[in-house]
Amino acid sequence: MSSSGLDLSYAVGLSVERDVPLGPFTSLKVGGPADYFVRTRSATELSRVLTEAHRRGVPWMLLGGGSNVLIADRGYRGLAIKVEAAPAQRTRAQVLFESSAEVQLRCEAGALSAGVSRWTASLGFRGLEWACGIPGTVGGAAAGNAGAYDGDMNTTVSRLRAWFPDGDRELDVSELGYAYRASRFKRNPEPAAVLSVDLRLTPGSKIEALELIEQTESKRRASQPTERSCGSVFKNPTPLFSGKVIEAAGLKGTSRGGAQISERHGNFFVNRGGATASDVVALMGLARERVLQSQGVTLEVEILLIGDWPEEEVAGL
Repeated sequence: MSSSGLDLSYAVGLSVERDVPLGPFTSLKVGGPADYFVRTRSATELSRVLTEAHRRGVPWMLLGGGSNVLIADRGYRGLAIKVEAAPAQRTRAQVLFESSAEVQLRCEAGALSAGVSRWTASLGFRGLEWACGIPGTVGGAAAGNAGAYDGDMNTTVSRLRAWFPDGDRELDVSELGYAYRASRFKRNPEPAAVLSVDLRLTPGSKIEALELIEQTESKRRASQPTERSCGSVFKNPTPLFSGKVIEAAGLKGTSRGGAQISERHGNFFVNRGGATASDVVALMGLARERVLQSQGVTLEVEILLIGDWPEEEVAGL
């Protein structure tokens, strides 16, 4: 990074720190330091930071809940932006419109998906119950088309506001390029970031909504590990499930260093203590190789590998 990043605090009006370890900000708790680190707590702050970083040619990355990323042990050579929401907005949304047939809500990108899911259910707003166990932020969920239990952002988002180098822009859901666990934000090389998300829900029974959340969380507790993980590592190779093909390859419980393929779910890799990003990547490579050899299935990585990775570690992933 150029020395122009040294006075970024003054330029954006926020505290920009140096050499901050990123592992604590991820659900897996692994990853090295970022050259620079800043927290944003509103769409306005996030847009201002991104605009200044772009103007100065400073590489940047976004961290929401840190649940779908694996950061290199050597860290990130640039500015890591922790996208948060103000306390009053972390588990809430702004009601834009409400009728007997539809509810329109606006969430800050840094709002917590699970918190918003529970809040909407408590009001009897239906359609976001599936997100009760999603550990990240609404912005991250929208960017990656997160989903679970027959629901996803594609069926929930109506529009969103995003930052682009030429200015903030409103995008309709039809412009987001949604596909399975993908969107224009994951595929498009153009710099862009979600600032806020509008959701379309329907009014209904509060009791039924909360009961569905309890059923969903019960299923999750029964099938997914409680240890630290980064969520699903590989996309499901339709019509198969990554967890099942990894289990069929005899890999559940396999370890590398402090990382392990969960004994409960083959597509969850957990940190049993002291794991490194290199340990996790080694298991990912082993899983892809063994599944391809034994079943002829090529697993596609779902999590984002971010940072200063040695080329030999990530070759083939």
